[in-house]
Amino acid sequence: MTSRQTWVHLLVWRPVEPARPLDVSRAWPRVLQVAGGGAPAPPGVILRPDESIRAAAGRIASALGLRPPTLPRVLAVDQRPAEGDCPEELSLIVDGGWLADDVPVACTCGQHPWSWTPVAELGRLALVHALRALMVGQPPPALWNGTPFRLATDPDPDSEPVPEPAPDPDPDPDPGHRPAP
Repeated sequence: MTSRQTWVHLLVWRPVEPARPLDVSRAWPRVLQVAGGGAPAPPGVILRPDESIRAAAGRIASALGLRPPTLPRVLAVDQRPAEGDCPEELSLIVDGGWLADDVPVACTCGQHPWSWTPVAELGRLALVHALRALMVGQPPPALWNGTPFRLATDPDPDSEPVPEPAPDPDPDPDPGHRPAP
């Protein structure tokens, strides 16, 4: 039997223009990541037995010196297969809100340097999908290893016949010509 971990990650972002945080016309926001001896990743914790997602998000926010989300909103769910010594992983990416300035976020343990990472440099595809869901108001995507998949309730575009347009009963012999008034 394979082991499995459930992670809660907090997506904290910094908009390009704090006066218009959801405006992505100039550029996409940067995302807070921490490095704890490895590649930068979103701040996160393994969900403890009987722990709520809200409590886990609160643990992450408190460790960063941020206010915990009142009602954490799941922005993406990503399932990753087991690889090597790493167990199968189910990650819930939760909206941690945005910060207007380059606020010095500090992990209480002092061992995790942080950085604001541009979207193009995010190592985890699920973060990009979560940020897009947040910015454009899409429902949270379900992901397999960072790639969206359709749910059984989603319509299958290949199985639904596309109706043929009805033929025009009186076709215009010269559609580009417009009669003079």
